[in-house]
Amino acid sequence: MPAVYFKRGSSQPRQRRSNRATPVQHMAYFEQVFAELRLHPEKIAIVRHNIAEFQAQPYLKKGLHTAIDRLLLVFEDDDDIERLYRQVMSDDIGQRVRRYPLIFKGIISISSDLI
Repeated sequence: MPAVYFKRGSSQPRQRRSNRATPVQHMAYFEQVFAELRLHPEKIAIVRHNIAEFQAQPYLKKGLHTAIDRLLLVFEDDDDIERLYRQVMSDDIGQRVRRYPLIFKGIISISSDLI
């Protein structure tokens, strides 16, 4: 029998949080980012610049530090976009990285005719 947790001061069982999946809109954003990176591999420098900006900030969330460290491990060998794609879209490592889409800020340029 699974463990039952109760609300404090109550005899009603507490609902457990479900696994938080990345919303579909965010996944579509990351697909667009990697499509742009495949077309223009030189834009990987923007990602490196964003990571450097985040690292220069003295007070960051621990989760953002962990996400940056994981991305730096991918960049350690080379700038392979497919390896980066697999890591960001994976369920284990990528889930933390996908919480911080500002790491990929500036990759997709929104044209004025779409607005």
